[in-house]
This record gives sequence, C-alpha cells and structure tokens, in this order.
Amino acid sequence: MANPINDGGPAFPVIPPQDEHGIGSAPGYPFPDTGMSLRDWLAGKALTGTISNVDAMNKIFAGLDDGEDLTMAVAKSSYEFADAMLKAREVKP
Repeated sequence: MANPINDGGPAFPVIPPQDEHGIGSAPGYPFPDTGMSLRDWLAGKALTGTISNVDAMNKIFAGLDDGEDLTMAVAKSSYEFADAMLKAREVKP
C-alpha cells in the first residue's frame, strides 16, 4: 500500500463547544466532516497564483507531453506546491 498523503489536517479546525464550566460537549461532536484539508487549501492558493501568472502558465504549457491536459498539469503543480509547503512546516528553524 502506498504511503498516505500528509494532508496537514483540517484547514480551519473547529474548537469543541464548551459550557460555562469549560466542559466540551455538543450533539454530533466530533463532527464527522472536518471540511477541506490544509493541503487542499494550500493547493487552491497555489492554483490562484499560478493561473494569474502568464509566465508560470507558459512554463507548465511548454512542459506538457502530447495529449496531456493543461488543466490537469496545473492542478498537479498546485498540489506539488501544497506538498512542499507541508514538508517545509516539518523543518525546525
């Protein structure tokens, strides 16, 4: 089996609700769907930067093989940036 993808956890984690005594409880918590992952959010940010940059788009386009889809190549590139960002977070300053 392939290594699982580090998705960085939830992009916008939800803090458990607490009562006036600081005790956390809520029907359905922990919520079954935590929303998009940090990896997805970072890929979306990278995608925005890439598609707004003509030079970046030209470099991706120039590197395509015959029949390769530009949109898929741009999406893959966005996730490569996201994965690099998550990896950089692991490096201790």
